[in-house]
Parts: sequence; structure tokens; C-alpha cells
Amino acid sequence: MAEPFITEDSDHPACGICPSLRLPRDAFVVYDRPSRECPFNPADGHRYTSDGTPACVHPDKIGVEPDRIAPPPERVVVEQEPPRKRWALFRSR
Repeated sequence: MAEPFITEDSDHPACGICPSLRLPRDAFVVYDRPSRECPFNPADGHRYTSDGTPACVHPDKIGVEPDRIAPPPERVVVEQEPPRKRWALFRSR
């Protein structure tokens, strides 16, 4: 099993029910505050999104930016073709 995002030797003051204490970073989403998008589940004491992804609602306590995406987004590099020169289009006729 993967290492939790926040471990005992960390200095982040995470809440006792925070998913960062039991899950790796790519297994939960982070909201900027409690909302209807990640309601509290009284059955187990945790917050989840509508698709069942665990949610943290105190990003300042775990030292990350709110992202609402699990895993955090990766930078995507899109390679584009170089623009064709207009005169090349007329040559092929």
C-alpha cells in the first residue's frame, strides 16, 4: 500500500478525519472549504465527492492548493505542426 500524504513525522496540522492521513496524494481531492460538492458522511465521518472520491476541505492545513482533481493535474505539452507557408500551397497545384 502507498504511503499516506501526511505522516506522523510531518508538521502539518491535518484534521483527524483528513484523507491525507490515510491516503497518498493521488487518491483524494482538495477543496478550498466545505461545500455541497463534498458532503460529510456521518456513517464513517469522512467527506466524499459524488463519485466516492475522498475529499479534504482544509488545504492550508496540509500545505497544498485546492485542486478538486485526483490525482493533481500534470502539465500537458502539445506539439504543434509548424505553420505552412502560403507559397507552398500554390506550388503543389
